[in-house]
Amino acid sequence: MDAGRMAGLIPHRLAQFIAGALLAVTAVHLAADGRPADFEATFELVRNDKLAGESTATFNGAGAHWSLSSKSEGTRGLARFLGLEEHTVSEGTWLDGAPRPDRYDQSVKVAVKTVETRARFDWDAGTVVSTHKDGEDTLPLTAGTLDPGTIALRIRTGLIAGEREWTLDVVDEDKIESQRFVAHAPERLDTALGCIETVRVDRDRGPESTRYTRTWYATAHGFAPVRATHGKKDGDHIETRITQLKVAGQSVAAGAAC
Repeated sequence: MDAGRMAGLIPHRLAQFIAGALLAVTAVHLAADGRPADFEATFELVRNDKLAGESTATFNGAGAHWSLSSKSEGTRGLARFLGLEEHTVSEGTWLDGAPRPDRYDQSVKVAVKTVETRARFDWDAGTVVSTHKDGEDTLPLTAGTLDPGTIALRIRTGLIAGEREWTLDVVDEDKIESQRFVAHAPERLDTALGCIETVRVDRDRGPESTRYTRTWYATAHGFAPVRATHGKKDGDHIETRITQLKVAGQSVAAGAAC
């Protein structure tokens, strides 16, 4: 159960998509400069259709710097028995309207074992130092390289700008991996907050892959992530579902179902 990757996809996680949502707050929430608005979100964590825990995600993007954090805790079943705890923090600055990470820290505790992953970006030197379970690597940076926790933030800024697909370089332990994401047509999603208009973004791993990662971003709420699924066909299915959402300091009230 890769709780850390799930958090990077949500901030995930995390944790990733037009007006017309049947909720009290209907205006698209953006910062004054067009960046994504701050948000606080709470999700239920579901494993194979059974409630397993709770996740929270917080984004602050005012000024020259931004921060994105997530926490997950196993509260039911096997996740509780194993004492699952996850904490991820990404921090960085803005460059031409897009997030540029400076540091990434992740800690995942399962039973008595804790795995820590870190990335330190030195844009002047053109390198990133990645510390992971197998050691430490210094990797060359390309323009736009991200840490796993910043993927959803980059997709949010892209959706605001009208982008529909992305090929992103992402630090993946001992290498820089190219990852492709594609947005689908808008769809209404039933949630604990009612019917929300969303855009679903999928990671494209190619036709041979049996793994899937999908994130739904709320179009009327600054493209804040409201659902994410991750898993493998005929294997584990991990899902996060929004239960509470505050965007730009305003709580999103529950509305009618779809």
